[in-house]
Amino acid sequence: MECTRCHGFMAQESLYDLLENDGQVYASGWRLAYRCVACGKVSDWVIEQNRQIAANAVTANQWKGNARHEEAGAA
Repeated sequence: MECTRCHGFMAQESLYDLLENDGQVYASGWRLAYRCVACGKVSDWVIEQNRQIAANAVTANQWKGNARHEEAGAA
């Protein structure tokens, strides 16, 4: 797998979710992810899903902003 940021090698590793409760640290679960050995970018399905949602929200907001700008210019 190739890094989308720097085109370096992505190595597979396990990510652990640590939860603190009553002063104790519990390992609640783990999942597989990829980390770039060159730049350190971490990528897994949750991160990619959130990036896609954020990109769609930005695109939608830009479209709404352009429509408002055009309406204001026409008036």
